[in-house]
Amino acid sequence: MAFEITCLGASQEVGRSAFLVRTDKNILLDYGIKIFDKSGQPKYPEEFNQPLDAMILSHAHLDHSGYLPYLYANSATSKTKWFGTPPTRDLIEILIADSMKIMGGKLPFEATHYNKMLKYWIPAMLKQSMHFGNTEIKLSDAGHISGSTMVELTHAGKTLLYTGDYKTEKTRMHEGADPVNEADVLMIDCTYAMREHPDRISMEEKLADEIEETIDNDGTVLLPSFSLGRSQELIRIIRAYNRDVPVYLDGMGKAITDVYMKYPAYLRDPKGFRKEVGSITRVKGPEDRMNATKEPAVIVSSAGMLEGGPALGYLTRLNPDSKIIFTGYNVEGTNGWRLLNQGELNIDGNLLSVELPVEYLDFSAHAGRKDILGLIEKVNPEKVICVHGDSTPEFAAELREKGYDAVAPKIGEEILF
Repeated sequence: MAFEITCLGASQEVGRSAFLVRTDKNILLDYGIKIFDKSGQPKYPEEFNQPLDAMILSHAHLDHSGYLPYLYANSATSKTKWFGTPPTRDLIEILIADSMKIMGGKLPFEATHYNKMLKYWIPAMLKQSMHFGNTEIKLSDAGHISGSTMVELTHAGKTLLYTGDYKTEKTRMHEGADPVNEADVLMIDCTYAMREHPDRISMEEKLADEIEETIDNDGTVLLPSFSLGRSQELIRIIRAYNRDVPVYLDGMGKAITDVYMKYPAYLRDPKGFRKEVGSITRVKGPEDRMNATKEPAVIVSSAGMLEGGPALGYLTRLNPDSKIIFTGYNVEGTNGWRLLNQGELNIDGNLLSVELPVEYLDFSAHAGRKDILGLIEKVNPEKVICVHGDSTPEFAAELREKGYDAVAPKIGEEILF
């Protein structure tokens, strides 16, 4: 047996990715939280009480990284060294600190555990071989966000590829995933296994047209945006089609943009991105926020699902000729979902009707169905483990009909190979 995999999260669900892989060592792949759950409370991975030889973090999004400080609140894992790329380390410093500020006492760890986590980081570079006993680990570009990686584990003559979140298609920010050619076991992100994304260039052109039309009508375009990845890509898209429209960047995306520029090797066109960032206004306070809605402009602001962030404040000041455009997924029950589906927001328990036009354009940073199937065909695994998706049982059944040994594990389930 080369691998014993325990699924601690992200199994028949999206969120709280966490997988304990036992070879001759105990290795944890990701350790995230599920922030938006129907219960209204964050959900965490299943507990385990074994010492770890290493923790590998695929990328910085909280559904993969947000529970990492808890390792240092648990005596069995309090000395675990974790490995991730330099951008990933800097990004989680921002994201996890922000989550602690927002969720406060809901989280089962404290600032001391967060600070200890930062001290136990070991840099891991793309294509670098890392050895833990008889287990070799390599990271490759996942094309998802800055510093995101796929994780390749080799043990006892067998290879396991864990994709994490990935995007094989080129975007304005990234070249696309660069996975290994073949692996014996493929543990694959299936967020959009049952759905295809629209053509990206068509979406860019649609966004550019919507911006031009709104600006010509003296309105403002509000783009509620994920601070990590999406805000940066939107800057690039806007400037690719319109060099002159005023663009305001607000929220946590400002600090994250600095991290992106700090690590140019992880970007497709770092010089172009730096130039475009220099052409926009970074909102510094109330005066800038007032100016942003006084003239026709584009505002890129957190939060992407309108659950907090400056975007909500902008929304109440937009003139009647303005428009709201979402470019990312909105979890059911969030304000973004309510606005798209019901035309209203929940502000401090009060429902507020919004009369402005609202639209959704799909700029997902995840692979769509065609690319998921394409990666499976390329890697040609003996076993496919479908994770991080709400429809993984259906997708695994479809793969079995195609001749693959495919499974969709439940939380707590163990897989031996």
